[in-house]
Amino acid sequence: MTKTSSTNRWIPLFPLGTALFPGGFITLKIFEARYLDMMKRCLREDAPFGVISILDDKVFDSDAKAMANFSNIGTLAKLTEFDPIQPALYMTKSYGMQRFRVLEIRQESDGLWAGQVELIDADPATPLPREHEKVASLLNDIISTIKSEGLLGDEAFKTSVNLNDCGWVSNRLAELLPLPLAQKNHLLAQSNPRIRLDLISEIIEDDGLHKIMIH
Repeated sequence: MTKTSSTNRWIPLFPLGTALFPGGFITLKIFEARYLDMMKRCLREDAPFGVISILDDKVFDSDAKAMANFSNIGTLAKLTEFDPIQPALYMTKSYGMQRFRVLEIRQESDGLWAGQVELIDADPATPLPREHEKVASLLNDIISTIKSEGLLGDEAFKTSVNLNDCGWVSNRLAELLPLPLAQKNHLLAQSNPRIRLDLISEIIEDDGLHKIMIH
């Protein structure tokens, strides 16, 4: 069973067409005034925002319908870079922290989304079992390619690499593999990192390693 924090809180939400995992980075170009204001407020208050996925991009006219179209699992994002590249256009980079479950959602008068969330405990340290050494080796190869070809920018994987931990390996593979967004969120919701890695290994085996590509 997923362990959660006893304290609920309201946080700003950034619905996106992707999923952020703990320990990962997300780079965004921000130009909308409402999101620029949100980012500046997060910087000023040294506060995170929440990244959730847009599972259906249809137009919705109520908070309840928005709740149904957004993922109910997300990740707190800590803004690490906020650089102007043009007037009213910023390049940002944020780091994935703790997961959360969305309990309630509302749209503010400025168009920003806010959610009442329940924090989920971090993955426990779980040693990589021998049967998953092959997928860990695959991840190592992918990381080497990313670094050598600069596919995700100079800062990619400059943080510690932990190929001996189920949670770290499963999160990085879930980020990098070309999986449907709903499937990524299913993996993000798994409370047991060993089970998450088991599921990813099955996906890789079913699809064939030759089909894996970085996206």
